[in-house]
Amino acid sequence: MTAPSVSEGLLFSIVMPAYNEEEVLAATVQDLTVFLDRSGFRYELIIVDDASADRTGEVARAMAAAHPAIRPIYNNGPNGYGQAIRKGLEHYRGDAAVVVTSDGADAPKDVAAFFELITEGYDCAFGERFGKDSTVVGYPRLKRVVNRLANWLLGLLTGSRYRDFTNGFKCYRREVIDEMQPLRSSQFNITIEMSLKAVLAGRSIAVVPNDWHQRDAGQSSFKILRLIKPYAATMLYCLTRSYLIGQQGHRGAVP
Repeated sequence: MTAPSVSEGLLFSIVMPAYNEEEVLAATVQDLTVFLDRSGFRYELIIVDDASADRTGEVARAMAAAHPAIRPIYNNGPNGYGQAIRKGLEHYRGDAAVVVTSDGADAPKDVAAFFELITEGYDCAFGERFGKDSTVVGYPRLKRVVNRLANWLLGLLTGSRYRDFTNGFKCYRREVIDEMQPLRSSQFNITIEMSLKAVLAGRSIAVVPNDWHQRDAGQSSFKILRLIKPYAATMLYCLTRSYLIGQQGHRGAVP
């Protein structure tokens, strides 16, 4: 791939949805910004407060006052993980955007690895957990079994060797994000909507083994059994959309 260097000044946007994360947000943001400030990459960090009932918004604003790259945004509704990401993508300024959790599960070194791959010319950089080069700590056993089965099925249906569509930790160039609009998912199913749209469009993808650690505090809003139906509906929508676009003979003809 042809590659612009870091010095050529690509701006990377980090979209971080946050709901009731006052206990962990400051540590997550500090770890990320300290690492990236040393990396040489230009970036902005958009913290999307998804109508939190605690001090998440106050923490985000305080950190923004102390660091020029941080931009807090309030999502007053509709709410949900997917809605918060969509809100962040309405406001990002970068040449590419990466979705990162606010609970510290995603490693700063992996964010920088994504940025490096985008500068090398890839359209997308996808994290992949559960591989031999990844470290996963505290992932529930039942959730892992369901996750592996779902991702195996998605890979089979798309003809892709990638096996972590449900991982939200991914980076996309701006033109890829534009191409996948409109995004329709409101909850965690946005992870497969964005992944599938990029894969089915034939975009170039670099896969990075990424580490994942169970949150140190707070409570996850991820409920796997509630997501089976929306995940299935999103998968069907993305596959149908791709088929219809192929029938039309050009990208973007079908919403």
